[in-house]
Amino acid sequence: MKDDATGDGMAGGAAAPATTVKIRVLEGPLLVEWLCAETAFSWVLVTVAGVLGFLGDHPTWWFFPACLVLPVVLHFALRGRFTVRFDASGVTVGRPWSRRRVTWDEVSGVRFAPLPLQEDDIDRWAVTMTVGASRALPLTSIEDNDNPVPDTLLRHGRLFRPFADRGLDVVGAPEGSRERAYFEQAVRAAGGRIDGHASS
Repeated sequence: MKDDATGDGMAGGAAAPATTVKIRVLEGPLLVEWLCAETAFSWVLVTVAGVLGFLGDHPTWWFFPACLVLPVVLHFALRGRFTVRFDASGVTVGRPWSRRRVTWDEVSGVRFAPLPLQEDDIDRWAVTMTVGASRALPLTSIEDNDNPVPDTLLRHGRLFRPFADRGLDVVGAPEGSRERAYFEQAVRAAGGRIDGHASS
């Protein structure tokens, strides 16, 4: 999904108080689930329209088109609400049904957890933000790919860079692991720093 930003979020490794970065994260399994829910919603509305028409209790000449158009309207209205917003004081994870806000003092890093293998045989990670000792907030999902698409890598870099700029990295991933390697590659793609070394 496309990212929106009012700035780059960080400058020279220091927080920029007036800058907010908003990243859309409706992708991977979350996108599939969202589209399936929209499809199911459409069929439910069409079924209701048919039943009402059969009973003669409701005019259906406008209801059927409305059933098909409404999910499209909802998709474009709500897809921008699957977001992660960074600012100088903390992180806000947004979904259409909720907003969860934590301060940077509460954040200990990000965690990569393998997702169940799906029919396409592509390995994926669920990426969460670790808050405190055990709490986790979902961020996005990532394909385990040796050659990630540059646009995808940049998008994930914009997601990870605010963590890296504050010295936070991948929780529970040893040096040399694929999870940590992807995190660092993405951060560098977004112009960030790893262990004090600027991107090349």
